[in-house]
Amino acid sequence: MSDYNINGLAIPLFMVLMLVEYVALRLLGRKLHRFNDSVNSLSMGLLLLISDALLKAYTFAVFIWLWQNHRVFEFDAGSALTWVVFFLGVDFCYYWFHRVAHQVNVLWGAHVGHHQGEEYNFTTALRQSAFQYAFSWVFYLPLAILGCPPVVFVVQFVVLKMYQFWLHTQSIQRIPLFEGVMSTPSSHRVHHAKNPLYIDRNFGGTLVIWDRLFGTWQPELAEEPCHYGTTRPLDTLNPVAANLQHWKMLAQDTIRTARWQDKLSLWVRPTGWRPADCVAVNHGHPGMQKDGCADRPKYDPQTTIGKKLYVAVSMALTFVVCTMFIFLSPQLSAMQLAAGVLLVISGLVVASDLLENRTRYRWMEFLRFPLMLWFGITLWTTPVPTTVVDSISVERSAQESLRYASSVSLWPEWHPQSIEINAPSGALTLGDRFDEVIETPLGRNRVVWDVVESTPGRSWTARGRNLDKNIEILLTYRVEERGSEDSQFERSLTYTMPDFPMVVANALHFRKIMEEKSDRGMERLKQAIEG
Repeated sequence: MSDYNINGLAIPLFMVLMLVEYVALRLLGRKLHRFNDSVNSLSMGLLLLISDALLKAYTFAVFIWLWQNHRVFEFDAGSALTWVVFFLGVDFCYYWFHRVAHQVNVLWGAHVGHHQGEEYNFTTALRQSAFQYAFSWVFYLPLAILGCPPVVFVVQFVVLKMYQFWLHTQSIQRIPLFEGVMSTPSSHRVHHAKNPLYIDRNFGGTLVIWDRLFGTWQPELAEEPCHYGTTRPLDTLNPVAANLQHWKMLAQDTIRTARWQDKLSLWVRPTGWRPADCVAVNHGHPGMQKDGCADRPKYDPQTTIGKKLYVAVSMALTFVVCTMFIFLSPQLSAMQLAAGVLLVISGLVVASDLLENRTRYRWMEFLRFPLMLWFGITLWTTPVPTTVVDSISVERSAQESLRYASSVSLWPEWHPQSIEINAPSGALTLGDRFDEVIETPLGRNRVVWDVVESTPGRSWTARGRNLDKNIEILLTYRVEERGSEDSQFERSLTYTMPDFPMVVANALHFRKIMEEKSDRGMERLKQAIEG
């Protein structure tokens, strides 16, 4: 599992892009956003990101295992051919996942949330079903068997998902030369429309050549304007209910239908299929995404200005907390993960209730909102350690190697980060203290060190504090005798960032610099000891 979930940082980026689209459309005199629809779409997106944070690392582990143990071909991640082949491969697998998700009842239940929105704008891109990743990852496993390097797959998959964000807009019309080859806002509007002509068309992610090859291509027609949503209306702003809507209908039909064959086959039948006895009893509620439907009034419940303002404040806090929560999720305990999921989901349910002009859960907010603030502060101030380990072989005895490295007055001679040392000469031992000036990406800082462990010929440990950035540091040297004049030297550096901005900066930039300096330092240390 990676140290961080980078998807969390996409939240503020997407929020900025959505704001830009909203302002641009309003300046053009177009009103294509509704507050309640946008909140509902963003709520669905947050549930997906949480599901992704909890599941994706484990599902990706299956991909890595298949690649390591069962790949048929060898592809070099440094080859341009590899990237071209698996760009097509990832897009091809996405096409079939997407098409099957529209055509099988149980899988449609895990995808339908993306189509329930009755507006079409950038918020729709984030509107996804929370359970989609529970099955979509299976469609990409053939790529691992074919030999797609995991790093290539991850990059291609991220590019695929990022590319699709800009497709969800009505502000861009048809694009010459691109139409019919690449996915565009025009072709993707067709995919989201519930017009009978447009139902189950244009499944492509980045390319639409697969649609043209397999008979699912349909261009947008000027005489047939798109209207959005699903055949069966959602009629709720509750994101939990929206995620479960289709599966709830399938479960009810399973109970109601008399034939056992229908009870068992219903879930894997084509999307929209229902047992005849269920249709007869419940004919007013058709299946979903089968034949399409005519345009209809949108679900648009009205509420008070005060409730809208509270929802806006609550959602803003939720976005901030979710950014930290999702980014830090690999570092959090099971208890913290459970608390975060509960606080976010309950907040989204309350927001939807208020936007439907209800107050059923108002009592819960007196407890939940302060807890959400406390949880956000906790995440902001959660210290996160990073460990960098390097090992080299030195043509000197273990005792001699360790004695040189623990002579801290010599550090500036070999470590590129060490600028100035105020310390006694010779090897320092347990209880010694010294000061150091180091060069960091943020300028020169002063570090105070205490030697906390010293075993001649075996190990040496010092604990430091960066006085300028409040960063805790633990440095350990370990040596192992390989011969009379040969030893293995290991340097382990653990530094703990004190707050969320520093953790993010470390993940995106500082850690790479630290690893590069550590590598250079170890090579210079080897030369110094042997010299």
